Amino acid sequence: MTRTWPDPAPPRLRLPLGALATGVVAALLLPDAAPGLNVVLVAVAAAATVLLSVRSRAGHDGRRGRLATALTVISSLLAGVAVVRASEWLVAGCVLAAAALGAAVAVGARRWPAVLATGWLFGESVIRSVPWVGETLRRRRPRGVPVRAPRAVLTGLAVGLVCTVVIGALLASADAGFADLLGGFGDLLVIDVPGVDVLVARVLVGAVVALGVLGTGFAASTRLRQEPAAPRDRHPAEWLTPLVLVAVTIAAFLAVEAGRLSGVAGTVNHAERARQGFGQLVVVTVLVLLLVAWAGRSAGAGHRGLLAAGGGTLLALTLLLAVSALRRLWLYQGEFGWTVARFNGGAFELWVVVVLLTVAVAWTVRRADLLPRLVAGSAGLGLLVVALAGPDAVVAAANVRRYQSTGDIDTLYLSRLSADAVPALTRLPEPVRACALPDPDAEEPWYSWNFSRFRAQGLLEQEGLTAGDVADRSGCAGAPVVVVVPAG
Repeated sequence: MTRTWPDPAPPRLRLPLGALATGVVAALLLPDAAPGLNVVLVAVAAAATVLLSVRSRAGHDGRRGRLATALTVISSLLAGVAVVRASEWLVAGCVLAAAALGAAVAVGARRWPAVLATGWLFGESVIRSVPWVGETLRRRRPRGVPVRAPRAVLTGLAVGLVCTVVIGALLASADAGFADLLGGFGDLLVIDVPGVDVLVARVLVGAVVALGVLGTGFAASTRLRQEPAAPRDRHPAEWLTPLVLVAVTIAAFLAVEAGRLSGVAGTVNHAERARQGFGQLVVVTVLVLLLVAWAGRSAGAGHRGLLAAGGGTLLALTLLLAVSALRRLWLYQGEFGWTVARFNGGAFELWVVVVLLTVAVAWTVRRADLLPRLVAGSAGLGLLVVALAGPDAVVAAANVRRYQSTGDIDTLYLSRLSADAVPALTRLPEPVRACALPDPDAEEPWYSWNFSRFRAQGLLEQEGLTAGDVADRSGCAGAPVVVVVPAG
């Protein structure tokens, strides 16, 4: 890798100091609190450290610089979801996506191999950043002061303390006698399943965040050489035949689908077919994208006309297939109502449609080299749109409207949603409202403040509902208003 990703010049001293400070902030704010303002504070500290410490990386043209800036903005907005939405799975997904996009920008991934290997490349940058930063620390030592022995002692102490804390915590949690032997330290180190002791968690979180900042600084300080793949000119029969066969198969499926909808092929339960077929259609759409990408890399310059005809036809049929999948989902939710899983499935299929259109446009304007970053950016932007819409809020509002028209509602499912759903659920009448509202959140420190949880608490107080009223569900079990629908 050093041939394609050379070591940059040693960093400024502010990078290791900023990484250490960011790790301390993360260790203090993240482990024992719900995600909220703390996530944004850590993200801002990490970004500021990298931007203020890293020397600019040369070699980017204007277009690549604009794409990198757009991805950076999307990554920042995804990290900000933690202060807006209360759904923990949604916040976790947005934070992971923000980290992935940020890593791709830092690495400078432009082609598919680098984009797909972003995690591996970033892991290598973290490993290589330690000796890279060590070079700066060695240069900063006072002249005439020996460094080898103290450095070895400090390294041994650091590694030994971390290993001792982790292993001691595991052993103390495995045996009460050993924990008693440690006395007060045993109580501090005991790991409670399913989590770990707060002290151990702080050490691990702080170390991971600090190393992540150093790795980002290393990757952003150098440039990964990404040579274009050697052009391939395989025989048209090798790549055109799969395109034609898959296109004929999809066309036959769409013909059968049209016949069933028109009644020619007999009656059918559309909702049941939607439940059975939506996932398969999504997988088929993704497989077609991979097949088209392989055909595009296999076709030579002299066969671009054949590729446009075969690939274009297959993309058009796949778009119709995606529309069919979305229609199945719509029929299914019309029969059983919306759930978060159905909402996310529909959002993913819509993103696949966007990718299909992006591929078609990129081929038309002959800029397929932009596809890796455009696809990654569209995924981040799509996730951001979903997060701002709020799956829990959308699902709750749809179920409230369904209850107002049909009288059916699954209060057990709704009560398991996050505080994002509270504004819609407060519109329900009693006693359904008390059964559908999610459990109130516990008291939180200031650094885990979240707008959705803050608004939900205000609405509950405005409606005159206390935590005891919401938490008491003794009269909900078996109530006639509770209608359980199939999951999924």
